[in-house]
Amino acid sequence: MNFWLLALLPLVNAWVVNYGTTCILYPEALVHNGQPVDDSPSIQQAFEMCGTNGTVIFSDNLFHVNTVLNTTNLLNCDVHLRGELRFSTNIPYWRTHAISVVLQDQVTAWLFGGENVNFYGEGGFYNGQGQAWYDANKNQSNQPGRPMSITFYNSTNLLVDRLRIIQPQLWATFVWDSKNVSVTNLFVNATSNSKWGTMNTDGYDSWKSDQLLVENATIINGDDCIAAKGNTTNLYVKNVYCEGGTGITIGSIGQYPETPDYNLNTTFENVKIVNSMDGAYVKTWQGTRIYTPSNGDWGGGGKGLVKNVTFRNFEMVNVGLPIQMSQCVYSDDSNKGCNTSKLQIEDVHWENIHGTSRFNIASSIYCSAERPCPNITFSNVNITGINTTHHLPYYDTDIQHEIFQCTNIIGVNNSGIPCNQAAPSNFSQWIYGNVDSSGLATLN
Repeated sequence: MNFWLLALLPLVNAWVVNYGTTCILYPEALVHNGQPVDDSPSIQQAFEMCGTNGTVIFSDNLFHVNTVLNTTNLLNCDVHLRGELRFSTNIPYWRTHAISVVLQDQVTAWLFGGENVNFYGEGGFYNGQGQAWYDANKNQSNQPGRPMSITFYNSTNLLVDRLRIIQPQLWATFVWDSKNVSVTNLFVNATSNSKWGTMNTDGYDSWKSDQLLVENATIINGDDCIAAKGNTTNLYVKNVYCEGGTGITIGSIGQYPETPDYNLNTTFENVKIVNSMDGAYVKTWQGTRIYTPSNGDWGGGGKGLVKNVTFRNFEMVNVGLPIQMSQCVYSDDSNKGCNTSKLQIEDVHWENIHGTSRFNIASSIYCSAERPCPNITFSNVNITGINTTHHLPYYDTDIQHEIFQCTNIIGVNNSGIPCNQAAPSNFSQWIYGNVDSSGLATLN
C-alpha cells in the first residue's frame, strides 16, 4: 500500500485509503497503539465515498464497531469483508441508538442496502459479541433495544455471499422491503457459554420482500433457523443445516390487523435439522387482539393467506416437534382466542421427510375452525420417536406409538396424513415431554 497517498487526500479519514472508486479500510487501532478506537466513522465515510459505482474493502484486520452503521442507498457497489467486525458490548448505547426496523418494535445495529450490490465475505466475519446480550436477556423473548446484527433494507438485486456471523446480538440477518435478494453460503453460530440461552437468535428472517434465495447455509442458534415473516413471497431455500433452535418456519404471521400477510410460493428443500425444538412448521397469531407491553410480543387479529408452501427432503435428528401447523402460537398458555384465526392456510405440503422425534409426537396440524385448511398433504413422511429407535417404552404417557394430530383439515382422508388424534387449538410450539390421549398433556 502507498501510504504517501494519504498526504494527498486531506479530506479522507486517516484509515480510509481511496483509489478512485475503491476505498480500502484499515482500523484506527493501528495508529492508536492497538487501542480499540471506534471504526464506525471511517466505515461510514468509505461507503459515502465509494458506495456508488465503487468498491469498499475491509482489510484483513480487526475493526471495532461501537456505534450504529447506516450504509443504505448504495448503487452498483461491491463490498469485500476480509477482516473481523467486532461490535461493542455497550448495551446501554445500543438499546438507545440502534435503528428501528418497525417489525415487532425491533431495531438493528447495521442497516445495509441498495441496488445492484454484492457483499462478499472473503475470510472475514461479523462478531456481534452476543454473549453479553444472552446474559443480560436471561432467556426472555424480546429485550427492548436488543439489536439485530445486520438488516438488508430497501434493496434490489442484492447478493450476499459467504457472510459469517458469530454470536449475533439478536436475529443474525433480516431482509426487509426488498426484491431479488440472494444469500448464499451463510454461516451463523449463536452459542452460549453461560446458563443463559440464545433466545431470539434467528439465522435468517424476511419481511415484506419478494424473489428471495437462501442457498447453502449452516445455522447453529437458539431460535428460528430460517423464518419467512409476513408478506414474504417467492422464497426458495435449499441446502441448509440447522442445529439447536426451532427449525424452519413460515411465520409468525397475522400479528397486525391493519396489514394482512400474504405468504405465497415458498419452497424449503434439502434441509437437515439436528437437536432442535421444532422442525418444519407454519405459525400464525390468533384471531383476537392481545395487548401486552412486552416489546413486540403483542397483537393478533391479522388476516391474509399462506399458499403454495412445500417442505421437501428433510432429515430430522432428535427434534422435539418435527411437523406443526398452529394458529395460536402466542396465547397457547392462556388458550385465549385459539380458535379464532381468519388467516387462510392452503396448499401446504411435506414431502420426503424422515428422522426422529425426541418424544412420541410426529406432527400436530391445527387449522382454525374459522378457516379450515384445504390441500394439506404428506408424501413419504416417516418420523419415529427416539424411544422407538432405541426399542424403549415411552414414559409418562398412555400412548406407545407416534402421534399424528390434526384438526380442521379439509379432505384429511385423502391427505396422506395418518391422523390418529385431534390436534388441540392451543398445542404449544415447544413441548418438553410425551403426549397422551388427551392431546394436551405435554410436560413443562
